[in-house]
Amino acid sequence: MHHSWQSEFLPKLEVVNLTGGDVAVCGPSSRPNQLVSPIDEDRIGFVAPLRSRADLEWLLRGLALHPQIRHLVLCGDDLDPTGEALVALWEKGLDEDGRIAGGRGFLASEMDAEWVAALRGSIALCDWRGRTPTGVASAIAELSSLAPELDARSEAEVAIPERTTFLSRKTTFPIFSTDVGDGWLQLLNLVMRIGTEKQSGVGGRLAEALNAIVTIEFSDKASELSPFFDFNGDDFDCYYQRSNSQPSSEQGRPGGHSRLQEQAGVDQLEAAIDRLKQSLDTDSGSVILLDANDMSTPSEAPALVSATFNVVEQKLYGSFVFRSTDIYSDWPLAALSLERLQREMAERLGVGVGSATFIIHSAHLFDRDWERSLRVLKGSFKRPLPLQVDPSGIFLFGNDGGEARAMLLDHDASTIFWEDAFSDPEDLSWYIIDVMPWLLPQHVRYVGQECASLMRAMRESECYVQG
Repeated sequence: MHHSWQSEFLPKLEVVNLTGGDVAVCGPSSRPNQLVSPIDEDRIGFVAPLRSRADLEWLLRGLALHPQIRHLVLCGDDLDPTGEALVALWEKGLDEDGRIAGGRGFLASEMDAEWVAALRGSIALCDWRGRTPTGVASAIAELSSLAPELDARSEAEVAIPERTTFLSRKTTFPIFSTDVGDGWLQLLNLVMRIGTEKQSGVGGRLAEALNAIVTIEFSDKASELSPFFDFNGDDFDCYYQRSNSQPSSEQGRPGGHSRLQEQAGVDQLEAAIDRLKQSLDTDSGSVILLDANDMSTPSEAPALVSATFNVVEQKLYGSFVFRSTDIYSDWPLAALSLERLQREMAERLGVGVGSATFIIHSAHLFDRDWERSLRVLKGSFKRPLPLQVDPSGIFLFGNDGGEARAMLLDHDASTIFWEDAFSDPEDLSWYIIDVMPWLLPQHVRYVGQECASLMRAMRESECYVQG
């Protein structure tokens, strides 16, 4: 499926004066009156949103398509790291690997270093985030008027790759991981490979997986930020601090990332911490973030519906329910924020950090992010991972006089938790999988592998050696 730059670019911006305006304005909203007030229609060519990597790329394409733009104004209360990526791009361009400086990910394939350098050389970036709309308007009026230096450049087509999908059960997909980065890669792979394709509300396409359940077993110490995100550690630190101090809803964006801290920070969240302090066995460590009034306008309802915290064996566990979330642009920031919040709560309670489970009713990925998702998966999604020790124990398999016998023992082999034998190794593997749903996916894979080896050995009358 192909789109021209013009057909994709124009609906994404608020056009003010494309024929004469030499200033483009971008920020967390596409509504001019939220970023610039009053609007100087003679100077402003267009206003563009800047909330995701896709928004950044369409902004760059728009600048190339309209060379009369000589000033790019970044303003508003920018919560997301996309503004930091734009500033880094204008200050340092692309590095030798084609990434935005500072480890902030890639641009679309047609946006090479030369292409970016031409834009940087002809357009001045004004980073005016934090200024009031009136202050931005006054500053724009003082900018010098400059004639165009470049010719309009419009690529004929932008290709959105077709997805190769596998048949699936359409709902309920468990994912297990040890960090947010790997959990994100598994989510991208899930939605790209089996997601049901639908039309989005704004005319594009999206792939959707229903009821994805991501469980992340956190280590005692927070891991380094994964290098394949579109933001780095400094960007996330700034995002987390900003999201705790100012409401994102004022910028016309649902407060999915920071809703927990913003709305419940002084009320429900503190009450939940107090209840847990009084009794670590309480079942009341819940924070509810969605009510009937929110759903009167579903497009503006928070992505995060509820958060529940429980202490089990001196560790704090979290369970977070998402109504809907954009897997590429929104989920990594939300998950990392909730991980940090869970760690901060555990420290206040004087307990360790357990796992976090993210229940996502609609995990979706817009077609504008399919190509970049495939690029991330190709470069970073390496499988299989090394076999992890399952907390359930270890399995022993053997050929016991023509029967496939298995035992589940604790890790030092001092206790037998379970033992049974079957005439057919396939029946043995199915039994284990059916009655032990708590096993890690890698352990289930190992069970299947060993039962298959045992079956071949028994059929061919060979000696079976467990791998």
